[in-house]
Amino acid sequence: MSKEDWELNPVHCILKNAGLWPFEDGEIKTVLDVACGLALKSKYLSPDLIVGVDMHVPYLNAIVSKVPYAVVQYDVRKLRDIFIEDSFDVVYAIDILEHLECPDAYSMIDQCKEIARKAVVVETPNGFIPQNLDIQGFGAHKYQTHRSGWTVKDLRAVGFECVCRNYKMQEVQRHTEIQVDPDIELIDGIYIKER
Repeated sequence: MSKEDWELNPVHCILKNAGLWPFEDGEIKTVLDVACGLALKSKYLSPDLIVGVDMHVPYLNAIVSKVPYAVVQYDVRKLRDIFIEDSFDVVYAIDILEHLECPDAYSMIDQCKEIARKAVVVETPNGFIPQNLDIQGFGAHKYQTHRSGWTVKDLRAVGFECVCRNYKMQEVQRHTEIQVDPDIELIDGIYIKER
């Protein structure tokens, strides 16, 4: 998703507007941003600390943020190898589910639930959207390939409350062989641990 969309529509505000965000301003102090890429989408929460995890070092080297952060180069399918239970107030897994095979994505969701003290937040396209190019130009084609599609039903089945919204992707080439319709629907979801 575009940087402009994250600035105008941070996922916690989308969830708040849908009545799904139970936290007060300033309550979230620490965030794990899984597959953070270039953006640290969680920075719009204004936490005290973000830890970003991503496989692709050029993304980690290009992050710009006014929020204090640390980055870790690691495979997001193996989060429990490096983080203990209840390590972060919230775990963000934005724009990552669709990049994993379904079994790996479900495993990552389970790991995020363990690592989060309060909640896990996800965002993913509704349904399968073909992509096999890194549209950011950082050479991460193998990481940017979409390998699965998700529905509200899929996410509700693993404990998420969800809201959908229409979204227009950047009109750039996303696949080597086919045209991809830029008009899609996004799912924003939250899993809240018992309070």
